[in-house]
Amino acid sequence: MTHPEQARRDRPRAGWRAKILLGALLATLGTLPPATAEERPRLQIEGGTAEHRQNVRAFIPMRRYECEVPTFRERRIERTADDRARQALRALGHYQPQIDVAIERTETCWDLKVTLDPGPVARIAEVDVRVTGDGADDPSFVAVVSDPGIVPGDPLRHDAHDRLRSRLMGIASDRGYFDAELTESRLLVDPEANEARISMRLDSGPRYRFGSITLDQDFLRDAFVARLFPFEPGDAYSSSRVIQLQRNLRESGYFETVRVRPLLDQRADGEVPILAEVGPRKRTAYELRLGYSTDLGPRAAVGIDRRWANRRGHRYGAELELSERRSGIGFNYDIPLADPLTDNLNLFTSYTTEDTGTSQSDRFQIGAARVQRHPSGWQTTQGLRYEYEDFTVGDVSDTSRLLIPSYRVNRTKADDLLFPRNGYRLDLRAQGASEQLASTLTFAQLQGNAKLISGLGAGRLILRGEAGLTGGASVEELPSSLRFFAGGDASVRGFGFERLGPEDDDGNVIGGRHLLVGSVEYDHPIGAGNWGVAVFLDAGNAFNDFNDYDLKGGGGFGVRWRSPVGPIRLDLAHAPESRDSFRIHFTMGPDL
Repeated sequence: MTHPEQARRDRPRAGWRAKILLGALLATLGTLPPATAEERPRLQIEGGTAEHRQNVRAFIPMRRYECEVPTFRERRIERTADDRARQALRALGHYQPQIDVAIERTETCWDLKVTLDPGPVARIAEVDVRVTGDGADDPSFVAVVSDPGIVPGDPLRHDAHDRLRSRLMGIASDRGYFDAELTESRLLVDPEANEARISMRLDSGPRYRFGSITLDQDFLRDAFVARLFPFEPGDAYSSSRVIQLQRNLRESGYFETVRVRPLLDQRADGEVPILAEVGPRKRTAYELRLGYSTDLGPRAAVGIDRRWANRRGHRYGAELELSERRSGIGFNYDIPLADPLTDNLNLFTSYTTEDTGTSQSDRFQIGAARVQRHPSGWQTTQGLRYEYEDFTVGDVSDTSRLLIPSYRVNRTKADDLLFPRNGYRLDLRAQGASEQLASTLTFAQLQGNAKLISGLGAGRLILRGEAGLTGGASVEELPSSLRFFAGGDASVRGFGFERLGPEDDDGNVIGGRHLLVGSVEYDHPIGAGNWGVAVFLDAGNAFNDFNDYDLKGGGGFGVRWRSPVGPIRLDLAHAPESRDSFRIHFTMGPDL
């Protein structure tokens, strides 16, 4: 046994021994050559096309090998590489290749060198695809049988054969042939003749139908929700209609989460039950918007949106808007019709007070409009509204009472609705009134505006146009809301808001019966960021007669910023005939 005092005397010696050993280890490590853990064997391929070499590289797994390989294993590696290279070339239709494989040692590792001559490619001699069962007359299967995508004379490609097989099974799954079986899938190759024959047989079995549809929700009537279904129980199954059901539920605006799936494991008696798992959106949404433009100045809006007012899926919303020149309050009530996604009746009422500097008005309106969205992408609106307007334009004040039927057609299409590079907007409207139908004047009016955005180089070319025609009434009879004015952020820049148009004897702009305005603009990004610059030229005016059309123009340049809340535009414009030498225009909002 060691005495405690002796142990205390030995402990320092042990510490010095550890330090000496650690120093020797570090010195030894310092004399070793650099680590070669990162070095791996390399594959070098010569001959063939880029596709041949790429496929061979994909078939030979070099990652499994280390630099340290004993000599007796080299032959096995070469045989494996030769076999894998032949498989890679057979997949591309080459069954008679010449391949040479050799390992070449380097100072620290080795390379696997593959030299190949693919040889002739085998060609398709025959393609025989047949479908039996209920799917024999299905148009989707008939299309594949008549045009399988492979014809005699084509080079043999194993991936083309695999795609044909996947195409048949994919159709079976999509069209409800859940018991389909590929009874034969043969690819016979004669290497000597360089010919291949494809034979496929699919027994589709029966086509299933849609069974019961389960949608677990309790805030809307089942009969109303059923109007969102693109199919009924008993209809032939189609996965595209299942996807359409999910899309309809999402686009309805009533549900926050949607998941639709067929219960294939519960299929029976030729039917597949459908389960739609949904979660309702928050019933009431509030919105606060702040903005600024040089036309209207600073503005704020507060809105409320009741996403469902009752179990029949009705909605309503209200909005209060305040700005320096235009303020108002509005309410609308939306009633879904036969197809809630595409056909709605909108009841509305509003009060607006406006002072643009060229006119002042207080306007009340109440009306109804049927809004229909068509499969072509166009939207039509058939409306009827009653308007009461007390207005002052120039030195003349008057009051109008109008019952106005209207028809509108519009469409917007873009690759990105917020920051489009290519897209367009087209909006056309016809409206009128008659003294014989509860109105104080008779008029007919056509109005249209269009905008086209097209990518040009790194930037975009933006064309804009607006036109209006009025018949049946003099400009003095029209309320200010039905007169045309030009000038401003979205009209002819370089002029103030609604500062262009016919004038009275005192030089006040009183607006016109017609309008014609056009604009061409090019914006270009700065680097890869969200900033850009633009140059533009605007021209147009409001007028009463085409003989008196006085074209006014303005142009300039601007700065663009793709902000998180949407595009922001700052323009500096000059118009030779404007009372301002230069004018700044500031706008926010989507390009379309």
